[in-house]
Amino acid sequence: VSLADVLVWVAETGDDDVQRLPLATVGAARTGARRMAATTGSVRHASGPGIPSSLLSSWYNVFGKSNVMYITWIVFGVLAAETITGSGTDALWNSVNKGRTYDSVDWTKFKTDEDEDEDEEEDEDEDEDGGDDEGDDDDDDDDE
Repeated sequence: VSLADVLVWVAETGDDDVQRLPLATVGAARTGARRMAATTGSVRHASGPGIPSSLLSSWYNVFGKSNVMYITWIVFGVLAAETITGSGTDALWNSVNKGRTYDSVDWTKFKTDEDEDEDEEEDEDEDEDGGDDEGDDDDDDDDE
């Protein structure tokens, strides 16, 4: 008798009949369940070399034993991941949109003669004002 047969019988009959179940049947079902667990639980399928146990033990001793250190690990991990992800996506965006964004446009190509005339006029206006700011006192004899 397997554990599955016992469970099906219990499900069909209800809870009251479980007490009348012979102990030999329950024992056989438990033994079968142990055998099945022993054979299926011992098989391990590794997908790669894995992380060395010494490294995991060291990490646990530093970060895993206290909540404060574990939260610190998570916060700094998130910040580092965000920094790496952000700089990576910015670099990708800038490479795809080179010459299309304000920062990557060569503005010297768009400079005209009118722009130079306006700059010269602004310089002349500043020279006419004398360059002195009103209210500035360059005298140092105010200490009296």
